[in-house]
Amino acid sequence: MNFKQCEADQCVWKKDGLVIIVYVDDFLIFGNSKDEVDRTVDELGKRFDITNEGTTVEEYLGVKVDLYKDRSFRMYQPHLMQRIIQTIPGIENANEHLMPVSKLITLTADKNRP
Repeated sequence: MNFKQCEADQCVWKKDGLVIIVYVDDFLIFGNSKDEVDRTVDELGKRFDITNEGTTVEEYLGVKVDLYKDRSFRMYQPHLMQRIIQTIPGIENANEHLMPVSKLITLTADKNRP
């Protein structure tokens, strides 16, 4: 299928606007074109016994995913945050910050790291 494994994360495979994230037997496939995603799912279905859970993702491996019309998304773990809040006295009164990283930052793979 000609996907290339990502250097930064071996569970991520990329090809021409498509991305497959693999964790054991769970796959998350997304891309620029729904048709391309559908073709990829069909091709994987010919090679493996797969179950298609739908066209949009709301949760993946315990991580909640919110998708927005501007093609941005938010990933978060509310159950983990709740557990942290319960273990640290007084943290429930802390100020919330919706974006811990500036939107101006571009993340890239560090070629010098294994």
